[in-house]
Amino acid sequence: MPESGVPKNIAEKLGETLFQGDKAAAMAATQEALASGIDPLALVQEVIIPSLVEVGRRFEALEIFLPELMQAGDVGSACSKLIEEELVKCGGEMRVAGVVVIGTVKGDIHDIGKNIVISLFKAHGYKVIDLGRDVSAIAFVEAAEANHDDVIAASTLMSITRAGCREVAGLLRELNLNDKYHFIVGGGSLDQVYADEIGADGYAPTAAGAVELVKLLMSN
Repeated sequence: MPESGVPKNIAEKLGETLFQGDKAAAMAATQEALASGIDPLALVQEVIIPSLVEVGRRFEALEIFLPELMQAGDVGSACSKLIEEELVKCGGEMRVAGVVVIGTVKGDIHDIGKNIVISLFKAHGYKVIDLGRDVSAIAFVEAAEANHDDVIAASTLMSITRAGCREVAGLLRELNLNDKYHFIVGGGSLDQVYADEIGADGYAPTAAGAVELVKLLMSN
């Protein structure tokens, strides 16, 4: 039977490779832990998620910068994929905090802010479906329906494209799906007034604020 906890030496080894953004070493440490019989879910809950949360804290405190944040998120995703494959073999499944479909709205090709938000969502245990840039309203909805989604998050930097957020909100109402999903918005051209005007469930001015907003919406 797998051990319910993660031995300190293994937790420290895997955690350090995540902090360093060393994908090869992190995957090797994950495979070693799985081969030794450690519970796959314990690896996620006790090592990977806390390590990525700490990376997010360091980024917000300006102790590290965007490349380090993105690299750590990529390494964490690679390790989580290995663990998920092991769980499937054992007939189990990953527990996630929620599913978020996210993208930059139609006409907008900026995604740096969106990518930061994605890294923080992943660090807090959310499964993220990244639709990329220049995403139509119907693509948001179709992705949400296909992935058993909890939250739709739309981003836009430019004021000339923020109407894309309104289109998503309007389509959700038109299809009677506005009560099925939490719809949040963010980006440089938006504010709470606009979010209220289009009928979004929330607005966050920062990446960390987006995570807290989703936690609040899902807790309610």
